[in-house]
Amino acid sequence: MRGPDLASELLALHPAPPLEGLADAHGRSIRYMRLSLTDRCNFRCVYCMPPEGLTPLPHAEVLSYEELLRFCRLSAALGISRYKITGGEPLCRKGALDFIHALKTLPGVRQVSLTTNAALLRGALPRLAALGLDGINISLDTLNPKRYRAITASSALPDEAVAALQEARGLGLTVKINAVPVAGYNDGDLVPLARFALEQGCFVRFIELMPVGQARAFAGLSQAQIRRDMEEAFGPLTPLAESIGNGPAEHFTVAGYSGGIGFISALSKKFCRSCNRVRLTAAGFLKVCLHHETGRDMKALLRGNLSDEELARAIRGAIWEKPLAHSFEEASAPGGPRAFFMSSVGG
Repeated sequence: MRGPDLASELLALHPAPPLEGLADAHGRSIRYMRLSLTDRCNFRCVYCMPPEGLTPLPHAEVLSYEELLRFCRLSAALGISRYKITGGEPLCRKGALDFIHALKTLPGVRQVSLTTNAALLRGALPRLAALGLDGINISLDTLNPKRYRAITASSALPDEAVAALQEARGLGLTVKINAVPVAGYNDGDLVPLARFALEQGCFVRFIELMPVGQARAFAGLSQAQIRRDMEEAFGPLTPLAESIGNGPAEHFTVAGYSGGIGFISALSKKFCRSCNRVRLTAAGFLKVCLHHETGRDMKALLRGNLSDEELARAIRGAIWEKPLAHSFEEASAPGGPRAFFMSSVGG
């Protein structure tokens, strides 16, 4: 365990600004936290991990649930009210449902949702519904069994995710589908996937492939390309007036359906100016921009015998230093940095 000397040194290196409320130096209000429970995953998605997988963090290097709850109690008191539980695959971690229950009860926490590949979801659904989980994002890149297995590098079938989605909807839970279009893997499957979502009354969001880690070996599809295909299949997409969810997605309705189509396009439609999110990795690093290393080693601070006031100061200081924008353009250039694997930061 790291001691108070290191923790004090880290605080001294990053003095906090005199700021009321929780905002960064660029005037953005930060209200949304992606919280990784584990770096372990039961899939090896080709754009996320190398085929052999990654060496998981030793148990002692992952934040305990008690440490996570202390961090969340402090961040909620500062104004972060919405939490997305991520991984790896969050349901791989024992006790995840108990943690979600505890997080839901913290003062200042207005919303808790979950992102999952759904392989372990069905058994957890009754309790998640009873806990009042505010939403589930299911990662589902294709309905084609052969291509699903190729993408996930697993023996799983998309039918399992489909069954979980339908059961979740039957229990009254809000469900969205997240899909990452990858050229040569699922580019021909996006219209059928969208049709399925529309018929289920769900939104599907197409997430532009970000050139980090393993994903640099693959080519994504732009929002403009996918939108053209969607409008050829379903007619005009009408922008949705109200916001859905907490992130930067643009959502559209389709005539005749209660569901819809969304896009999260970090490259072709850079949305950094409106970014409202930060991430806490399973290793306890408060990562304030997905592409940059700016942030704080909260694990060292949480294990350093600091007061709540000192920890809150560190959280506020890290967020104040949030960069204005990502630099994925540099990452995608030949010889650009590999930086990290998405599974290690919670997506």
